[in-house]
Amino acid sequence: MIQRHYANLDFPLNIYAQCLYLQEGSVDYLHYGLFKEGESIPHTSAREVQQRTTDFLLARLPPPPCRILEVGIGLGTTALELAQRGYTVTGISPDSQQVALAKQRVKNNVTLECVTFEEFSAPAASYDVILLQESAQYIQSLALFNKAHGLLAEHGLLLIADEVSLRRTPTDVASLPLLTYTLAQAQRCGFELSEQVDLSAQAAPFVDYLLWVIEKHRADLEPAVLDDLLSVLREYQQKYREGRYGYVLLKFAKTKAPRWKLSSVTPQDKEPIRALFSDVFAPEQMSEALWEWKYKRGLGIAAWHNGNMVAHYGAIIREIHYFGAPKLAIQIADVMVSAKERSRLTRRGAFFLTAATFPECYVGYGAKTWIGYGFPTQRAMKIAEHLGLYAPVGKMIELRWPSSTAKPHLWTRIRHLQPQHLEKNKLIINTLWNKMASCLQEALVCVRDWDYVQHRYLSHPHKQYELLLITRRLTGQALGVAVIFRQEKTCHIRDFIGDLAHIPEVIKQVRRMAEIGGMQQVIVWITENFASAFPKPVEQHDLDIQIPHSIWCQGVPAEDIEGHWWLMSGDTDFL
Repeated sequence: MIQRHYANLDFPLNIYAQCLYLQEGSVDYLHYGLFKEGESIPHTSAREVQQRTTDFLLARLPPPPCRILEVGIGLGTTALELAQRGYTVTGISPDSQQVALAKQRVKNNVTLECVTFEEFSAPAASYDVILLQESAQYIQSLALFNKAHGLLAEHGLLLIADEVSLRRTPTDVASLPLLTYTLAQAQRCGFELSEQVDLSAQAAPFVDYLLWVIEKHRADLEPAVLDDLLSVLREYQQKYREGRYGYVLLKFAKTKAPRWKLSSVTPQDKEPIRALFSDVFAPEQMSEALWEWKYKRGLGIAAWHNGNMVAHYGAIIREIHYFGAPKLAIQIADVMVSAKERSRLTRRGAFFLTAATFPECYVGYGAKTWIGYGFPTQRAMKIAEHLGLYAPVGKMIELRWPSSTAKPHLWTRIRHLQPQHLEKNKLIINTLWNKMASCLQEALVCVRDWDYVQHRYLSHPHKQYELLLITRRLTGQALGVAVIFRQEKTCHIRDFIGDLAHIPEVIKQVRRMAEIGGMQQVIVWITENFASAFPKPVEQHDLDIQIPHSIWCQGVPAEDIEGHWWLMSGDTDFL
């Protein structure tokens, strides 16, 4: 009966609980234990080492009476012990089965709720201590510290015991929160670190214990999930040995609320973003349709003052090929600071706080995206370099040719892709993109497949782009697609998709088409390192745009990608 209850816990806690029950006949805790030097796994009680972790944590508490919120209650053992010591305890967990099991243990001594920390509601300053034992890693840091700051009374304490990432490497796919980022964001959210204890050496053997106990009792467990779980545990085991993962106790004291409140941007922030955009880029406006188009796959960090958004660091998620390997990148967009805050361009200002917090949350090894790029002006780039945020890895140039009065070409021809031929157009674009990707195996290039083209160009809420297909006249073989935008007497080639060897022929055909359309010149923006892929221009101009690379987060070194980006004006969000 008891084992069946444990089987209903969320994975992998269900496996851990069943194994502990099979090994020791009872289960009190679901968290790690702390081993003493010389203790051997087969001869050490899990209950004993787990109690040692709890005792170590509870020794940091102020004496009762005080109000404690435990975030992540496990089986309720810690909550019950706190209540028995005279504390007023509220425990929360999003796992209904944990709450049900905890209620059997704590009876009426503890208030329990089945809710996430983010959705938990209580009046401001309701608690003197917030306790998180191996639950902080599942809560986004800004959300954790902002919520905790509001719930804690003046000089309240935030106690965290958890696994963390100590350093990240290129092989990390999804990583634990990085300790340095966590500490930085805690300080930005109004907390002062009062104690930090590295418990890695004592906690790491508990991973060894879990591997041992699962293998010992695997015949009595659900086999379908065990191999994957054991693989993950072995990976954790190795990361502990290499010093990449650790286990720490962190004790924070609440200080006064910071001048700026930092938060991750959500869809509910649409109107504040649009208002800030109007303030910063007036008279230009961001329509609701443009916001929806741009931030369908967007991320952002915002700074707030007195309830108003005063800074925004936004980005669009892009699929890229990184030296031939598929990765996710972010395209920096709408970096905005209210005029009232722009004088504070220091490491204490709103710009720095949003620009540093963003890569900590979303970019680099083990993060949601691998790398970032953008199109800042020289002034913006210099500020970011001065603050230690960016390093330049390329720059944009402009190539110009006059329109051409040449007669129709003998071997190739040009025509518009017609929107009614959806499936045919999709096949053409995807085939050409695959050829382009093959040409750029030694480069970084954003994906230009049909899904992207359809969203970026054909679904833009305000601008009309044209897709021009250049083919062999006799065979009909597609050589390339040029995405153009007409602006008065100028034909802007926003994008090219196809084999790079055919770029000269594409330019010839676009120049001839521009003349027929009454335009005087053809313009291309391209990263300087790929200028040689285009025919010699009549004019070449340096643009006031460098390509930035984040050096704030643990990620790809700038020197690894310098001079390797293929970017055109279509890779921006504003052209």
